[in-house]
Amino acid sequence: GTSRVDAINRIFVFGLVATFIGLVGVGLPMVKASNLLDHSDFGMVYPPVISIGILSFGAQNVVPTLLQYLNYDPLKTRQAILIGSLLPLILYTIWEAVFLGLIDVSNVDGSKMEVMSVLGQVGGPIVTDLVEVFSLCAIGSSMAGVSVSLVDFFQDAISIFSKKEMPNQSQSTIPVSEEDGLPDTTITRMLAAALALGPPVILAYAFPDIFLRALEEAGLLGGVSLYGILPAISVLSLRRSSLEDSDVQARMPGRLGGGDTVLIALVVISSALVVPEIRNLL
Repeated sequence: GTSRVDAINRIFVFGLVATFIGLVGVGLPMVKASNLLDHSDFGMVYPPVISIGILSFGAQNVVPTLLQYLNYDPLKTRQAILIGSLLPLILYTIWEAVFLGLIDVSNVDGSKMEVMSVLGQVGGPIVTDLVEVFSLCAIGSSMAGVSVSLVDFFQDAISIFSKKEMPNQSQSTIPVSEEDGLPDTTITRMLAAALALGPPVILAYAFPDIFLRALEEAGLLGGVSLYGILPAISVLSLRRSSLEDSDVQARMPGRLGGGDTVLIALVVISSALVVPEIRNLL
């Protein structure tokens, strides 16, 4: 369940912080400002950097699981999302500065193995090992949250589908509990885990280099739509349908300020990022 994933994620976060401190402590004295300033290319901010950033710090898909884990407290959930996004942003910014400050990019071809080789020559094997462990913990901690939210999504979908099929329960292929006629929790969880984790594992084995390519290509089209346009439209629709409900404020605590103006601005900005990419595809 979520509590077990949280325990595993704490291990990854501990490794992340430990390697981060070690990397900064060892690498910071060897950082050269010229490596950061002389080879900067701000033209790469759009679309690659924005694309990866959106997927790296988007948290909408984790909100339902996080809300449930925090006993449906919207204020604590909002704090967890804001703090949980701000701290990684600070850590990754410092890490990127140290990482890029150690390497003269004019001497490498940009491939991962070449970069790691030069990094080992400049900072020594200890820096190379710290970077590898840091990267592993960063991916592991990110995957833990995304995976549990995706499993919960499929579990909810299976439960909703089963409730719709309850009138024809005798013909349903999904195992149900004898007590209440709802899907067996253990079997449903296992099925949801297979649906959520199976396809990514198969794709990762079939296409080992797909991860970074997917981050670059999916960020603007999929990420902006999923994390920017759809949530804003959904909240606008919910507010419109709740206008006649005088108790809506009491049932929706923790709402961010700004009203519809902020949501409409989010849709406009997100659309402005997506439209050029759609035009390039056409």
